[in-house]
Amino acid sequence: MKNIGALMDKNNDVDGYYFYYEVDKLKKGKREYAIKMLDNNLNDIATKSYIDEKNTILADSKFNNQALMFTMINVKERQYKLVSFDKKGERGKDVLIDVNKKEMKWLNLMVKTGNFNMLLPVDNKGFLFNYVKNNEKLGYGLKYIATDGGTTWDYNSPEDSEEILAINPIEVNEKVIVALEASRKSLFSQTIKFKVLVIDIETGKLLFEKEFDRENNPRLITNAFLSNENEVVLLGEYYKKGDNIIKAKSLGIFAQINNLDGKVISDNKVSWEDKIDKMMPTGLDGKDSNRGYVYFHDIVRTQKGTYYCIGEKYRKTASGAGIASLALGGSGSATQLTITDAMVFEFNNNFDLNNIEVFKKGKSRAPSLIDFGSPQLNAHALKAFGAFDYEFTQIDTDRDRFYANFIDYERLKGEKNKLAFKTIMYNEGKLSEDKIYLEKDSKKIELRVLPAKLGHVMLMEYNKKEKTLDIHLEKLNI
Repeated sequence: MKNIGALMDKNNDVDGYYFYYEVDKLKKGKREYAIKMLDNNLNDIATKSYIDEKNTILADSKFNNQALMFTMINVKERQYKLVSFDKKGERGKDVLIDVNKKEMKWLNLMVKTGNFNMLLPVDNKGFLFNYVKNNEKLGYGLKYIATDGGTTWDYNSPEDSEEILAINPIEVNEKVIVALEASRKSLFSQTIKFKVLVIDIETGKLLFEKEFDRENNPRLITNAFLSNENEVVLLGEYYKKGDNIIKAKSLGIFAQINNLDGKVISDNKVSWEDKIDKMMPTGLDGKDSNRGYVYFHDIVRTQKGTYYCIGEKYRKTASGAGIASLALGGSGSATQLTITDAMVFEFNNNFDLNNIEVFKKGKSRAPSLIDFGSPQLNAHALKAFGAFDYEFTQIDTDRDRFYANFIDYERLKGEKNKLAFKTIMYNEGKLSEDKIYLEKDSKKIELRVLPAKLGHVMLMEYNKKEKTLDIHLEKLNI
């Protein structure tokens, strides 16, 4: 088995599943693979054969309601190949992009940082492919591949740029791409300039750009989306003038609304100290809880126009194991992120903070990637490595209900610890919680959870001893 995933749209509504696996070794270094598709009730749709080189690596895969696309990297031939299949499993025309050795090396490193989105789906329209280009220094390329009969286009960084440039698309939709461009003078520079680029999805034309520089307006953009009024909403954390966001602690969170010409309509800031800390619920013992920081995974706009930001609390702490390893001459991190409760922030349609709710769950720990970096920067990098307990959020078509899902390892007194799948539900203006326990024999069974049709979750249990894969849907009590 090489890859498994759900076929789902922007609201994580699941149409089905795909399985990509090796079937046979052929002559002259060839391999036969199979791509199996199931519907959302786990019924067979199609199984298709796919032949490729043994040096080909499946790097990413996405679904856009029209097609399933795989990003293949051929290490020997130094080539990216974008391979697509429609809902019936029929193969489309491949897209080939040549890549040199240096570009492939840097793409691999950037993917490992976690702050790099390679393939992004645009629902019912196409796919966006993000890759590294070897210009005067390092640059980037964005290739848009239309699946609806529209125009395919390229957007590339300037070839003569004297700075190292990288791009990270954080939002793609039927209208625009919102991407963060990072620039630095050298690989070892600890000063990074961030710029937001907003690009028209139909033409690849730059609509506007905004720079958040250290001297005037340092900010870390974490989320973006297009409002119902076709306005670009940027969310993230803001800092004191002159702060280096790689090292400094943020002052709070912000929401900036821009029209498609780049004009700022509103810029609302919420301070940790003056606002959020005072609204933070107390702990179970009645004492003020240690806020730390909040990593926001998703933002949901409800039918009544309010926004719910779904996140997890975390803080940077000393790592006993990491310190011991370093003292013995080994490698590791002296610090770690300690991740605790799930949190939901409610904002009104003007992004004024209305309420904060906390949902208790157990602690998770992840070694810091860099000890000197800020907790926020480490959190954004570690997200891609599965450090957080958040899984996904599903929204119903009327946007009057949503379900935010987490995996929680419950440490129970007097009984065996249990793995739980927890769901925070929004219904009729109220939040509630439900969970199911995931039973497994840790010595024999590897367990994985995937999204399913609303009200369900899909569980995969791989028996290492028997070499069998059991797939089933589990109904949630919602």
